[in-house]
Amino acid sequence: MPRPRHILLNLAVVLTIAGALTLSGCAATDGQATADDVNNKAFTFPNGTVFHPALTGATTLEFTDRGNTFTLSSAGAGGPEAIPPTASGSNRFGSCILTVGTSTYAPGTGPQVNDVMTLNPCTFDSTNRTLTVSNGPITAISNPAIARLVNATASDLNDKTFLFASGEIFNAMLVNIVVTLHFTNNANSFTLTSSDNTNNTASGTSTISSGSCTLLVTSTAFNAGAGPQRNNMITLSTCQVNGSTGSLTISKTDSNGTISITSI
Repeated sequence: MPRPRHILLNLAVVLTIAGALTLSGCAATDGQATADDVNNKAFTFPNGTVFHPALTGATTLEFTDRGNTFTLSSAGAGGPEAIPPTASGSNRFGSCILTVGTSTYAPGTGPQVNDVMTLNPCTFDSTNRTLTVSNGPITAISNPAIARLVNATASDLNDKTFLFASGEIFNAMLVNIVVTLHFTNNANSFTLTSSDNTNNTASGTSTISSGSCTLLVTSTAFNAGAGPQRNNMITLSTCQVNGSTGSLTISKTDSNGTISITSI
């Protein structure tokens, strides 16, 4: 029968190993990149040969439209004063499969139309915000992602709720009153709700186009002079999302000037 001291030592070893395994599991942050990981983010690679043998300099891969589209650009290609060439097209997850639809790269200097770049694996490190991609024997790791403020699309807004510290941009009477803006029905519908004691709401149809959001109020519980009224048209000339924080930045210009606010 083992002596008590040996039993305690063996137990300590088991606990140490178990603890190490647990910590190892917690530290693992890499995984197949998803739309939420990469959408509206730009990843710059010190060397772009993973995309094309001629791209030996810094190359940036940017994803938009819920990660379904991409743009590849090479800073400094063609000379310091030249407009950087780009290639863009569609992306398909499973790894990251980039199909070039348009390209301004000269033949032999970068990806061409109909080229397919299969990046497998294509993993996102949520801790360091980096993208690791492989193309055949070549593997490259990006610098930390840079969030892009881009024009909102229906897929960016649908079934999302945005909280604003002041609702003045929607109606002058909502200044310094917290409001929420919620989109549904593929972002074709909206509901605006104030957080005051009456919890008033206004709802209607929304149109998302070219970086603007237009809200037409078709129903309201706000009293006249207290908030948006039926048939009010609220034109948000800026309607952009931040790919890193998920916040919505909107602005409106009228005879009183321009109001701009970002959700919190």
